[in-house]
Parts: sequence; structure tokens; C-alpha cells
Amino acid sequence: MSKRIFTASAMVIVFLTPLFANVANAKFLYAGWLPFWKKQSGALDIALNLERLNEISPFSYEVNPDGTLRDVLKINEGLWPGWLSAARDSKIKILPTIAWFDGNGIHKLLSNAKSRQAHEDVIAKLVNDQKFDGVDIDYESKLAETKPYFSLFIKGLALRLHPKKKMLACTIESRTPLTSLLGGVPKDTRTANNYIVLNKYCDEVRIMAYDQGLIDGLLDRKKGNGTLYAPVADPDWAKKTVQEALKYINPKRIMLGIPTYGYEYQISWNEGFIEYQRLRSHTFFQAMNRSEAVGVAPARNSAGEMSFSYATSTFTNGVSSALTWYVSSTLPASIASSNTSTSVARFVSFSDAESAKQKIALAKKLGLRGAVFFKLDGEQDPLLWEMMK
Repeated sequence: MSKRIFTASAMVIVFLTPLFANVANAKFLYAGWLPFWKKQSGALDIALNLERLNEISPFSYEVNPDGTLRDVLKINEGLWPGWLSAARDSKIKILPTIAWFDGNGIHKLLSNAKSRQAHEDVIAKLVNDQKFDGVDIDYESKLAETKPYFSLFIKGLALRLHPKKKMLACTIESRTPLTSLLGGVPKDTRTANNYIVLNKYCDEVRIMAYDQGLIDGLLDRKKGNGTLYAPVADPDWAKKTVQEALKYINPKRIMLGIPTYGYEYQISWNEGFIEYQRLRSHTFFQAMNRSEAVGVAPARNSAGEMSFSYATSTFTNGVSSALTWYVSSTLPASIASSNTSTSVARFVSFSDAESAKQKIALAKKLGLRGAVFFKLDGEQDPLLWEMMK
């Protein structure tokens, strides 16, 4: 091999290798998403706790159909320039999130080489012009057939960002083992995220290990028979999702996504099945306020979260079938007297600092890069900050 060929090959390897590769004894990192819909309270809370964080991802950019970006956080206006400057002074990396949830739109853009490459250029220009430390790509609801094009997109971004010493974080949906899925193994087992590609080109892979609900049939039968069980993220389930990723992804690139919120369900039982209808999300404070309003103290459940149930005369109609689940179960004592002609049962399960602490311990035990919280909006359990050690 000639010296010229060797040098060129070495440069290609440098460009294609994730910028922040596995480092022995690297410290455990903490990151969080700051949502635009709670930007004031979130920014203030984060500002008071900057020393706890290593990375911040303002949930700020969305994608137009033509691949251009729109800044819904208005990150160059108001308090943001000064806020970002303070974060940088604290040596915190700024990785703004670009979010897109339109599967058909994603496929249309990325499956066309010209529009895909133009989109990559737009993102790279944003990172360079705004002097960000990198970018977080959060493209959800992708079609299975988008898999090769999303992989090319990630590779293209890496080729643009890594030579500039910019980070590429890839946020992905959790992958529950097929044998654990509610309803059994689906006929179509194709996936949209290529874990091998993500491991090769992403400096950081953020696994959204939340919104578990009723998806894990094995845990439902184990922990939900005769009792209410619909966690945002049970540590046992979170471990399964990480272990699926660890088959292909270096643990030192994985950030465990940890929720700071919860959900409320309308509950009924009939002929051996519990029907769960997800009504709304709750922040920590909303859940605690609801608990106080109905006069029921929350308690730690088998998923490590806080939860409570209560009866109400308000019955909610028209809940989407996509937000309705049926689980085989004996009649839970907590709702045995709630469902009558004049009342219906409600169930709330939500995350607090202790449930987050359990997942931080899990991430450390598995040797992961760190933990990333969704979401830091000023309405999470205030004690959460003390868990970031």
C-alpha cells in the first residue's frame, strides 16, 4: 500500500469514527431536553442547576416538508443568547434537538438523494453558524422502508459534522424484545433504525426508554395481574430495551432516556380483562396536585413509580383506539367498587426523583455513557437534581 493511499484511508477512518469514542473510565454524563412549550420555567430551573449537567438539548427545531428548519424556541431572541452563553461558560455542551414526527414526510425527503443531501447541508450550516457543539436528531414515526435512507442521512451528517469536531447525537425509540410485546410477536418485525449504523456514526445514541405503558406483555402478566400496572418506565423494562441496543451499540455511546412525567388512565374491568384508556399526561406537580385534590396519597408501585387510583363521576368518551389497551387480569381490589353506574376508576402512574434514581443506577450498572432526562421543564420533581451524582 502506498503512503498516499494509507494517508487517505486514515483520514476517512478519522472522519467516519464518532468524535467521542469509548474512553476508559469516562465519567457518567447527565443531559436533558428543554422543551419550547415550557421554555421560561425550564430555562430558569436549569440555570439554577447548571453544575449538575454536561449537555443540554433545547427542544427547539422542527423540519419543514422541503427540509429547511424552523426555530420554534426562537433561540436567538430574548433571554436565549445570554442563557446559552452562561451554559457555555459552565462548560456545558449545547446540542439542540431537531424533531420530526411525520413518517411519510421523512421518507419522502430522505429517499431522494438530492433533498437528503441538501437537508444534511442545512443542519451542518446551522450547527456551524450558531457555534453549537453538535446536534441531536430526533426523527420519530419513521417507516420501515425508510431504514436505508435514514442510515445514509446519519452517515452524511457525520461526514459533515465530525471534521468540524461537532457531535452527532441520535435519539431513537426504545426497542422492546419481540417476545415481550403485548399481543405477541407481530407479523411485520422490520425496524426503521439500523443499530449498527448508529453505533458507527453517532457519538451518542439516546434511547427513549419511556412511554412503556402496556407494551411489555410479560411484565404486564407478572406485575399487572390483580393490580394496576401501566408505568411510564419500569426499570425492568428499561433494562430490556438497553440490552437490545447493547447487542450492536457500544455502551459508552448510549444515553438512557429517563422520564420526569406520568400518565392518567381511565380504567374498567370486564370478564377477565382490564381496559386502560390513556387520557392525559401529567407533570410531577400536576400528578401531586391531582392526588391531593382527590384525597388519595400516592405510593410506590411495583414499577418503582408513584401511583394512585380514585373514582370519579366524569366518564371520558371517544378515547382513541391507539390509546386503549386490554390486559388479562383478575379484578383489582383498587377498582372493585369504583366502576358503578355513577362512577368510573382513574389510575395515575408518574415519575419522581426516586424512580429516576433507580434508572440512573441501572445506567451506571450497565456501563452506559450517561442519562438524559425528558423533560427538564421546571415541573419535574425538584429532588431530581440531587440524584445527578
